[in-house]
Amino acid sequence: MEDLRQVKELLDEINSAISSYDPVLKERARDLLLERAFGRGGGMLRPRAAAPQGEAESQGEEPARRRPGRPKGSGLGVRRGPRAGMSMGALLEQWQPETMAERALLGAFALSRGKPDKTVTSQSINAELKRAGIPVPNITRAIESNLRGRPALMVQKKKMGTTRQARKQYAITPEGVAFVEGRTQAASAGGGEAED
Repeated sequence: MEDLRQVKELLDEINSAISSYDPVLKERARDLLLERAFGRGGGMLRPRAAAPQGEAESQGEEPARRRPGRPKGSGLGVRRGPRAGMSMGALLEQWQPETMAERALLGAFALSRGKPDKTVTSQSINAELKRAGIPVPNITRAIESNLRGRPALMVQKKKMGTTRQARKQYAITPEGVAFVEGRTQAASAGGGEAED
């Protein structure tokens, strides 16, 4: 019981230290502090107060995080269904993209796996990359590199609006999927990063 009380005190201290942070920064800071306090493989689950209610707790898995006000399924962590094993963290463990275009392609690959229409926006790709800790300074330019490539690794599916700032929806092509899968498989088979 003493250990649980110490853990609770430490978690309360972490929560009070980051209470005034921006919501996005708060999640990242909490993760860093928890990792520092308990280590990566410390066997410590995220606090139940920060986790959404779900069946993950009953199955003994670590529950996925979700920011308040976000729809279910938008959290990071444990994935189920078609995106199982396709989280950005799992992909980054297999392959570290070297260029900004490769980062954008990896983000599109991770996001499109769980969507029936397979389309993603540059904003969602950029947000996913920022959460993973590999931001792209100019996401539009990185996506355009994938659009212009031969063969094209991504295609523009839809444009909503008439201005230059219109929201565009992109899809990853079969060649793009093959590129990412080839890099992740080569990297995991070779024990390191894939080489050209």
